[in-house]
Amino acid sequence: MAYKPNSSTPDYWFEKADQCFRRSRTDSKARVKLEALGNVFMVKAVELDIKLRRLANANQSVFSRTAVALTTRRD
Repeated sequence: MAYKPNSSTPDYWFEKADQCFRRSRTDSKARVKLEALGNVFMVKAVELDIKLRRLANANQSVFSRTAVALTTRRD
């Protein structure tokens, strides 16, 4: 089964941006619009990637603090 990114992943938006940039090279009539749309998709991809990394880092730090608290707790 092949991996197919959905719109909640940065890979999806990178793929859409790449499609727009490739099409902009072949369709001279829509070049400006396709490049602009590709830029919008790239911004979405980067924003989502940053958001997911921050969330992962926050979860990791909460997990680390919980693990330390559990190992240092004395009954």
